[in-house]
Amino acid sequence: MGVHARRRLIAVAVVVVSTALLWLALFRGDDDEGADATPARGVSEPVQALVRGLTPEERVGQLLLLGFDGTDQSSPIFATVASEELGGVLMGPQNWINAEQGSTLAGALRATGLSKRKAAPLIVASQEGGGYRSFPDLPPEETELAIGDAGSVAGAEAWASEAGRELRAAGIDLDLFPVADVATLDSPVADRAFSDDPAVAAAMTAAAVRGCRAARIACAALHFPGLGAASQDTDQGPATVGLDAASLADRDLQAFDAAFAERVPAVGLSLSFYAAYDPVTPAALSEAVATGLLRDQLGYDGLAITDDLGAGAIKAGYTVPEAAVAAIQAGADMVQIASPQDQEGVRDALLEAADSGAISEERLAEAAGRVLELKRSRGLLRLR
Repeated sequence: MGVHARRRLIAVAVVVVSTALLWLALFRGDDDEGADATPARGVSEPVQALVRGLTPEERVGQLLLLGFDGTDQSSPIFATVASEELGGVLMGPQNWINAEQGSTLAGALRATGLSKRKAAPLIVASQEGGGYRSFPDLPPEETELAIGDAGSVAGAEAWASEAGRELRAAGIDLDLFPVADVATLDSPVADRAFSDDPAVAAAMTAAAVRGCRAARIACAALHFPGLGAASQDTDQGPATVGLDAASLADRDLQAFDAAFAERVPAVGLSLSFYAAYDPVTPAALSEAVATGLLRDQLGYDGLAITDDLGAGAIKAGYTVPEAAVAAIQAGADMVQIASPQDQEGVRDALLEAADSGAISEERLAEAAGRVLELKRSRGLLRLR
């Protein structure tokens, strides 16, 4: 055989092999229904492997952070935790008599979840400080504003650490805290925030995150991308932040940048409208905020949780199930719904959206993976 003939045969063989490999890759992609197109940012490979084995129903369950009524195991939430996958349970003042009763209740919820499956629900609370505490017999007694006015970064870290230790001892896994907003005295979150000075708010927020970490409790910086300049409280109705993107970056995003630099494990998404990003959609439901700003621009890869979707800002324009679907589509990982009266139809709406492709398989896996990754870090996940 001549040199030219051999070269032609080699070239043909290369083309055939390359084509076969391409078709093999395509068919493997079609056949491997459990695999996701791209790895989820912020999710370890063992957790991603676990997510690939979950059903859509189990994945959807991980996206739910639900409140409940009652102070003992007769509450319907126990039947839910026993029969369904659930991302988290929100404990509030309606569930709390004192630390002894509350810790017993939290422990029973965790045990119920782990007895049925590999992951227990996150036990979540909102314990900011002063009058903004779900559990008045636990610290911190001082508000964020008082801590900010005191001006001690070390004091802020110790303040958060003390509160975190008490919460962890009571069985809480995640505190929706600190408020990272920059708020003037006429702000709807004025006395919930550290300061109206962005540098002070950033330093105190970072210190609070370090304090939580020292206490070995997870925390979530609120309310991204900053609620301090909102026109009203989003619990009461629709609110707008009219600042442009440059002003928000200089003023409101500094504290979140500081929290992200301290590896805060979760962030709470605001329900306000932001003229700079999406003037017609609440931030938690806006892809421009929940993905474009948070993930793509700022590079955050932790858990993103909506503020309570039962708030007036949501109900003025959406049903709660509609809002839950929109939030997950936009890039939120977990939807918070405090009142049992607001929870009806939410799971079904999310499942229907997943079945129809309105929520992509990749987006659903990413969101569930981030919830389970936080659980893994808290010792609430069995990977074997």
